[in-house]
Amino acid sequence: MKVLAVVASRFFRKLLERHLVFLPEPLRFASTIAEANLALNHPVDLICLERHLSDGSGLAFSQTLRRHPETSSTPILLLTTEVDHALSAASMEAGITEVFSKYELERLAQYVHERIRSEDESLQLSGRALLVEDSVPVARFICTVLERTGLKVDVFASGEEAIKRLPVKDYEIALIDILLEGEMTGLSLVRHIRQGGGDKRNHRMPILAMSSMQDTARRIEILRQGANDFLAKPMLEEELVARVRNMVRLKRLLDETEAQRDHLRRLAMTDQLTGLFNRHYLVEIASRRIAEAHRHKIPVSLLVLDIDHFKRINDTHGHDVGDTVLAETASIIRGVCREGDITARTGGEEFVVLLLNASGARARDFAETLRKRVEESRPLDVPVTISIGIAEDAGSHQSTFESLFKIGDSALYQAKHSGRNRVVSLSS
Repeated sequence: MKVLAVVASRFFRKLLERHLVFLPEPLRFASTIAEANLALNHPVDLICLERHLSDGSGLAFSQTLRRHPETSSTPILLLTTEVDHALSAASMEAGITEVFSKYELERLAQYVHERIRSEDESLQLSGRALLVEDSVPVARFICTVLERTGLKVDVFASGEEAIKRLPVKDYEIALIDILLEGEMTGLSLVRHIRQGGGDKRNHRMPILAMSSMQDTARRIEILRQGANDFLAKPMLEEELVARVRNMVRLKRLLDETEAQRDHLRRLAMTDQLTGLFNRHYLVEIASRRIAEAHRHKIPVSLLVLDIDHFKRINDTHGHDVGDTVLAETASIIRGVCREGDITARTGGEEFVVLLLNASGARARDFAETLRKRVEESRPLDVPVTISIGIAEDAGSHQSTFESLFKIGDSALYQAKHSGRNRVVSLSS
């Protein structure tokens, strides 16, 4: 599915990319209606559209799209900060398919996912198939049939040859003859794949076993060893295509389920606005990391930081600008941190950074660098500063996340009440 997102905000672009990571093709973006018109010179299957754009209204643009034959029936999803009855009615009149809140992108992702699934019934295949068959005429027949479905086929006459290719290729399906030239039988190859031999990418690959043998006990053994299906020789083209399509479809559904599970796991761990860890996961992961650091006598410091006068930013410039400020601040925090440091948004405009193997002057230098970069950033030309409180483990290696956070919060309070835009450090 080809999706065009007409979104001006870089921050919401990142959010969309994170929520629509399962798309078969990367999202295409346009910042303005003019850019979108140029992008629509290439066909798209779905359009995501912000309500307010710099060169016009999203609703008016939707009406324009509905007047063109190429986009008259293309689904158009409107992204907006708030959804109410009046907006929903106006959107329907403008030709919008669905309206989604920017803060409920999981619903949009579910909508897109279901649409992909419904449009995938015909399933034109793609990717590669592994064919292990020592009969040249049979291998030629199967290759011809599978390539008409869209699959590219790698053919090997022995299990030994196939094993060499498994670690370097991803396959949608394997078709394996049970009787092969060489010392390895097809049954041994099936067992090798299911045990993760060669590469774990392929150990769950669907396997269609093939044989002219009529021995029922042997066929059952092949299925027990890990083959997903069995096809008797000689085979009909229609049966071969039907079985391969069903197995590839099942594999893709399982891959989608696993991707969704990973996606939900990431959502449960992260703050959707900034992409940093959320408070719940921070408590869990930080407690483990601090305990590990204490066991190895590694110093730790905890930074508690807060955007100065954030309410004033929201009141003056609006919540969309405030969201951008939060996202840009999070991006700066990520950029300054080293691999292994833990970053989180703990609520509102407050962030926490756990520094491992850093204390004293090193932690204070880090905090000063972070403070200066935020001050220099000026997202959307809005002046932004932060106050930072540092909690340092004084060397006792007895501190917990809770105790460090309490100290860091006290240090932040001092930074706020001594003028803001500064760093204050306290020891445990």
